[in-house]
Amino acid sequence: MNKVRRGFTLIEVSLFLAITGVVFVSIAVGTQNSIFQQRYNDSVQNFSEFLRTVYSQVKNVQNNESKGNTDKAIYGKLVTFGEEYNLNGDKNTDEMIFTYNVIGKIGNEDGNIIDQLKDLEANVVYETYDALGHTNGYELAGFAESYLPRWGSKIQTTAGWNGTSYDNFEGTLLIVRHPSSGVIYTKVLSHTIQVNDILKNGSTDSKKNLLIDELDNFETEQVDFCVNPNGKEKSTLRRDVRLSKGLRNASGIQIISDEEDWVDVGGTSKNIGNRCE
Repeated sequence: MNKVRRGFTLIEVSLFLAITGVVFVSIAVGTQNSIFQQRYNDSVQNFSEFLRTVYSQVKNVQNNESKGNTDKAIYGKLVTFGEEYNLNGDKNTDEMIFTYNVIGKIGNEDGNIIDQLKDLEANVVYETYDALGHTNGYELAGFAESYLPRWGSKIQTTAGWNGTSYDNFEGTLLIVRHPSSGVIYTKVLSHTIQVNDILKNGSTDSKKNLLIDELDNFETEQVDFCVNPNGKEKSTLRRDVRLSKGLRNASGIQIISDEEDWVDVGGTSKNIGNRCE
């Protein structure tokens, strides 16, 4: 009588394990890539939503937030990139982004928005004094908030990889509502106003009028933020989040496609597509 063999040979078991291993690795790699892609998209969308929220707050300002100063009004937001300190006075190692209320005297005259802010003595901090009239340091004129890009992403400039790093975006956005017309204006400064530095270390003559002294330096320019999902590492996935020149509302915040788009502008080739190389 012939005996029936049961079970698997060593070769069959080895083949099964090999195939199972390949399938498992493929699924794991695919899942990891899918998670990374989701986080990447989330970081880009979240940053653009942060900017939209700032515009919404400027448009729908609540003027009872000026720390009980009934003779003051909130005119917009100051957004800083690259501050040395955070709101607690510690080193800003996380590279947080900060938003501050721009507050000034109540007024509604017509005129250039920058001149209006000067006349209204708009600022984000104010100097305090003790009972003897001696300066007692600075405090925020209104509320401040911090924002940290998700999943370790970094906000960088359009400059390419220099061999060791990309340049972090440093600068200041001024998003304000005209006191008379209610029109929203977007201005950009190429360097960072160090608000938390004056709160931590006090004033020098050059910092006393923190915002007023900088107002003439703000320009109306297009701003391109490069969101890098790999943090400070080299990446081919940097996405361009753009504020169009003269932006008046959140609808002008664009997430630019990955494709570059070169056009001729006055005889000069200009990339109007993704500028994050």
